[in-house]
Amino acid sequence: MSAVASGTPVLCAKCGAPADVRADLTVHCAYCGADDRLPADDLSRALELKRRLTHATRAVAQLDGMSAALARVFEQRGAFLRATGTWLFVFLLVVGYAIVGSWSGIERAPAKLQATLVVEALLGPMWIGGVTLGIAVALFVGRVGYRRTVRPLLVARPPRAPGAPMRCRACGGDLPDGAGPFVPCGYCRTQNLIATSARALASDQEAAHARAVGSAAIAGTTKLAARMKWTMIASIVVVYAAVIGAAYVASAMIS
Repeated sequence: MSAVASGTPVLCAKCGAPADVRADLTVHCAYCGADDRLPADDLSRALELKRRLTHATRAVAQLDGMSAALARVFEQRGAFLRATGTWLFVFLLVVGYAIVGSWSGIERAPAKLQATLVVEALLGPMWIGGVTLGIAVALFVGRVGYRRTVRPLLVARPPRAPGAPMRCRACGGDLPDGAGPFVPCGYCRTQNLIATSARALASDQEAAHARAVGSAAIAGTTKLAARMKWTMIASIVVVYAAVIGAAYVASAMIS
């Protein structure tokens, strides 16, 4: 029974939930009621447990590449400010420079032209403002979508008892200590979200439901990335259309 005694999670062959293994190597699942038996020899038993872990890993949403990058951005504090801060600073700097640089000319202009000259002075900074607004809106849309559709599928299972480690959302194994927000499982390497603000799964039944839909949910971050891209493009287009419209109005007022 070395493969079982080593702490490797024993999963139900039917539903993938953590199951109880008896001394005679029979396995009973408390969640779906299924019964089965592990192989008698150590090698076959170890291979069977590994097969079940692999199946459980494939059944949940996995973080990889772009998905992992987006998830970490949305979980980090201050990510929004870091992404937009530089653009916002440059925008405010250019606006201030444009106003100060043209203020003397605006003051000397006839009163009816002053508003027009202010609009013309701000046309340049508004191009930078379009990029800044596009990034900000895209991040907001992505964060809302991530927290609503993706984040609940990444949260680790609650511990078996108060003070015990959180458990892997795929295989139910105890998770090692980690700085977070994501901790890899030592058994199946699935990334688990460990965050004080995250809502832990209420039960293993709920975790089983998350596994059932998780294989399709990995597309969630890919869809979010596409949505963010088109949101940013749309925001920039709207701002630039407003800039062009303002330039046309200013030109018409001068003429």
